[in-house]
Amino acid sequence: MIAFSEEQATALVTDPGTLKRGRELAAPAKWAALGRTATAAWGECAGSGSQPYRTGIDLTEPAFKCSCPSRVFPCKHGAGLLLLLARQPALAPAGAPPAWLAEWLEKRQVKGAGPAAKAGAPPAPTAPTPTALALGSAAPAPTPAAPSAAQQKREARMQAGAQELETWLLDLMSAGLAELEKRPLAFWESQAARLVDNQLPGLAAALRELAAYPTAGAGWHQRLLARLGEVYLLLRAFQNRAALGPAARAEINQQVGLTLKKDDLLADPATEILADTWVVLGQFSWDENRLTARRTWLRGQHSARYALVLEYSFGGQAFATPLVPGGRYAGELAFYPGLLALRVAPVALAYAGRANPAAAPAGLGFGELLHGYAGALARHPWLREWPVTLTEALPTPLPDGTWLLHHATEPQALPLRLPNEEAGWQLLARSGGQPLTVFGEWNGHTFRLLGSWAESHSGAHNPPAA
Repeated sequence: MIAFSEEQATALVTDPGTLKRGRELAAPAKWAALGRTATAAWGECAGSGSQPYRTGIDLTEPAFKCSCPSRVFPCKHGAGLLLLLARQPALAPAGAPPAWLAEWLEKRQVKGAGPAAKAGAPPAPTAPTPTALALGSAAPAPTPAAPSAAQQKREARMQAGAQELETWLLDLMSAGLAELEKRPLAFWESQAARLVDNQLPGLAAALRELAAYPTAGAGWHQRLLARLGEVYLLLRAFQNRAALGPAARAEINQQVGLTLKKDDLLADPATEILADTWVVLGQFSWDENRLTARRTWLRGQHSARYALVLEYSFGGQAFATPLVPGGRYAGELAFYPGLLALRVAPVALAYAGRANPAAAPAGLGFGELLHGYAGALARHPWLREWPVTLTEALPTPLPDGTWLLHHATEPQALPLRLPNEEAGWQLLARSGGQPLTVFGEWNGHTFRLLGSWAESHSGAHNPPAA
């Protein structure tokens, strides 16, 4: 029987208003005709009309159905039912689903057979890991089809935008960085908007990020200069990508904002598809241009491979793939081509229950992290978030309110990136003064904590990320 903890159920409701109203409905008195099978649950919730709202949940994803007029999924009724089952699963007796729910579940099974069938073909052999942007690092690509008129027009706009950005960057460097503290946000935003118009949203996002550097405290000149170098390298690589290998071209396209559609990814016979039982180690969400973006890191229990699911939602809608921290998902992931091949598209995933909260994943020492990150950065110069599980980690407060991670036996210490100082004290309390296993993202400067495991305590914890 599939079950969710209250923490996992809460993580599935991305809209704060829906979560608040769902909590109000997560009371036995609000519900009638409750029931469940091993993979589904249902109930009727009284509303303002004469008929109750029929609410059902396909627990394998989970997915939600409700007869209320809300266009948000899950709606408050779906959220309320999910929370109620997490708190008091015995309230829903086992039984056969009602006809309205059985019909919906059957349609979902038929619809889900499509991508699963596509994924059934044997995966192509894994390509060798690219070692650089060298021309000879990859096998020759098949001859592409002739571009359409629309593609040619888009390519021309992108090249024009890249040339304009190069001129802008060279002018900026000629003038020097000293005056940037006085520049308004419009200085950066106007150029970013032109890049969006020229079909280069990834470069636009990089410029918007740069706008915050001049007000980021001491040492901003050095940090900005380093980031400008990365942007210029990406720009020049984009302008010359026709001379690069397939993996480098795919990576550069992703970096400038040319997203490969999931259908095209699955249709490519060279796409690597890996079946495993995937554990969600951590998540990080942020707001981006009226959208909510989310990174979810998974790790295969058998392959020990990390995988990144990057998704966006608009207006409080649920993310396309309902993944919860600590959840286990059986199925296949398709890896996007690139220099490190971390990002994936879920092909067919089914919720397989919670991971053992007391079983920490295998991890590395701090020295191994730094060595591995250096190698990854050499292959992928635009790498921003490197997933890593660390063992023997001790959180340590500093007098200025910041935190470090010390290793129990190694000399290295890593700056911790936390949402606030309180999160550091909570982590220290959780450790009980003993070493932890932690999971997070290392960017070369700071470690963003996304999950922790204590040997002598009650298992895993996923804190709010900074």
